[in-house]
Amino acid sequence: MTTTLRRLTTWLLAGVLVVLLLVLVVTVAYPRVRGYVPLTILTGSMEPTYAPGTQVFVEPVEGADEAQERIGVGSIITFMPYPDDPTLVTHRVVKVSHGTDGAPRYTTQGDANSAPDETRVGTQQLRGVVRYDVPWVGHVASSIGAQRKAELGKGLAVLLFGYAAWNVAGAVRDRRRQSTQEMGVDAD
Repeated sequence: MTTTLRRLTTWLLAGVLVVLLLVLVVTVAYPRVRGYVPLTILTGSMEPTYAPGTQVFVEPVEGADEAQERIGVGSIITFMPYPDDPTLVTHRVVKVSHGTDGAPRYTTQGDANSAPDETRVGTQQLRGVVRYDVPWVGHVASSIGAQRKAELGKGLAVLLFGYAAWNVAGAVRDRRRQSTQEMGVDAD
């Protein structure tokens, strides 16, 4: 009975750790490698595509040429609606036009909104294009600070290494037990 319980506990812990590891890879490691910026959706203007609390990962876009290459009707972009306000908005592009300078201007609209946004977005306001999202993770991300996130990451790493050490120690113990049983000696 204890062997079955031990195996069940091992599989359960392994499953939880694998899920946590996948969440860490998708929300921390991969975005960092790709240069994506994680942002949390705070309002319902993009529902049902992104509910409040969804974390989106934004690929930075710099300059008109890069914007023209990567952004079209249907793209979801993050931008500063007002030049002196650091507030960011994430909405869908519903129309692309060009200014007198030839630079693209984007008309945006939240999926839940009945009308397009009043102001068009120029390349100087543009911050990037949403590449993917992870539902609910934004709730966690916005409830803890950067230092706390770093501590949690280190804690999870310690847990993963501890779990690995526990498995290695169990494997060594089982091998010793097996080899002593083969020699006819009782290990316990």
